[in-house]
Amino acid sequence: MKVLTLQINKECFQDILNGKQDVEHRYVYPSNVSRYVYFRHDGKEYKRQEDIPDYDKEIEVIPIKYDALYLINGRRKDAPRLTVEVKSAEYVIFADEEGNDLTKIENGVEYLISQVWYHLGKVISTENI
Repeated sequence: MKVLTLQINKECFQDILNGKQDVEHRYVYPSNVSRYVYFRHDGKEYKRQEDIPDYDKEIEVIPIKYDALYLINGRRKDAPRLTVEVKSAEYVIFADEEGNDLTKIENGVEYLISQVWYHLGKVISTENI
């Protein structure tokens, strides 16, 4: 089983545990892109967008498939934790009122303001609850 470990705040943790929240999202930045997505271009897959040799064809951004999220509320050794099933994931690009993709520049690199949305299923296990 492929599991992604994430820190999460108490309110979201409780809402997922109690079935009130069924989507957990994470922003995709140049510094964490390989943790959340990969790129498909001209039939080949790339871990980083800058590894794509040219941009003559459309680039597809695909969320990395995880079977579950391992969510930790806090940094203590005995912090509450839960493992929750991931039913699906989607890559979401934010746009302005006119439908133009929003971008940001970080360390001289322009990137899309985007998130991966993990659609959650059942809670598989809990610890320190």
